[in-house]
Amino acid sequence: MSNHLAIATVTAALGQIAQAAAASAVPGVQLRFGRPPEEASSRQVNIFLYQITPHAGLRNADLAMRGADGALVNRPRAALSLYYLVTFYGTDGDLEPDRMAAAVARDLHARPLLTGQVIDDAIASNAAILGDSDLGDAFERVAFTPSADSLDEMSRLWSVMVQTPYALSLRYEASVVLIDAVESAGPALPVLNRGPEDRGPEALAGSGPAIEGLWIGLAATDDGAPVFPTLRAAHLGAKLRFTGSGLNGDAVRLEFRNLKRAIGADLVPVAGGQGELRVTLPDSAPDQALWAPGIYGVTAVVTRGGREIRSPLWPMPLGMRVTGIAPDPVVSGSGIVTLTFTCRPHVLPDQVATLLLSGQEIPAQARGVASATLEFLVDSDTIADGDLAILRIDGADSQPFVIDPVSGRLAFDDGQRVNVV
Repeated sequence: MSNHLAIATVTAALGQIAQAAAASAVPGVQLRFGRPPEEASSRQVNIFLYQITPHAGLRNADLAMRGADGALVNRPRAALSLYYLVTFYGTDGDLEPDRMAAAVARDLHARPLLTGQVIDDAIASNAAILGDSDLGDAFERVAFTPSADSLDEMSRLWSVMVQTPYALSLRYEASVVLIDAVESAGPALPVLNRGPEDRGPEALAGSGPAIEGLWIGLAATDDGAPVFPTLRAAHLGAKLRFTGSGLNGDAVRLEFRNLKRAIGADLVPVAGGQGELRVTLPDSAPDQALWAPGIYGVTAVVTRGGREIRSPLWPMPLGMRVTGIAPDPVVSGSGIVTLTFTCRPHVLPDQVATLLLSGQEIPAQARGVASATLEFLVDSDTIADGDLAILRIDGADSQPFVIDPVSGRLAFDDGQRVNVV
């Protein structure tokens, strides 16, 4: 890392590299820093730092800098990119600017990184102002990259920022320059206890359990191999098939936990094919109050040799199952009507519930208690006859499908359509 002298050190080092390269092609070259002059009376290389920007790749690398109490936990560090204009002056008739530019481009292409020796030489040559620079100790080396500018970009640069007559020049980006803040974070506290009874990490032979896929089917789905595409959300009564690796053991259970609320259940699956667990979500009357729609995390807990091993979470949306819509039908032109949906499981009072209907997203009316019904105020003139209604609760959508008894294929559920007369 570096202190506040890092930028000046990079500028000085670039100047030394450019002057040495230009002098190898044209003797007697002088070095100048700052905006290019109106005119130069001698052979000269001019170094102009015209822009400084945050480095796109590392600008957020030091987050988070402070803890919840405001105390510094990570030393702030600015990651910067520097943009230089290297301009050459000499006798045009002898092609001196051309020769100097070629020599500088050659050396910076061959050695684009600022080495510790080059940095030390630049500091030694400017000891009065750069003596305290610590750029040479930075682990991230600064690299010079040439920029290919269009004629329009060069014209804007010279006319707006430089504002002097154009001279032959090269443009380079120097990155990354890391500058540390003056304040530093306190030391991290030591580890006093490495897990229960200070046993440290546990090593397991073989791989742990992992859920790698989930197929969701309707309650009426045949127990054979799945023939329908998976539904985008489960519902109470749905049939689930989890696939993965390491799902076998002395005992296996599946933990379903709502990611926003302290609700869920543990279910014992039935082993399917190789690496497959099957389970049907319960749908009894008591289950309507034990579950709530929303996003769940599913964990496979495998017991081997008396030790429980847990898989990473697998997300599963649990949507509503609509069992009734009233009034049916809605009378067109009757103004604002109250659509009442009966659904399973119960919706909690603080859950965000909306109705997706005819291109609208309509919020539900407030509820004081957990309820199996939801009410929505809808303008009857905005409802298209036969449109499917979808309930979205905490980000999980109801699934308006049934299995057609004739074709045996998935079909839209006419019981979840809003009819208008």
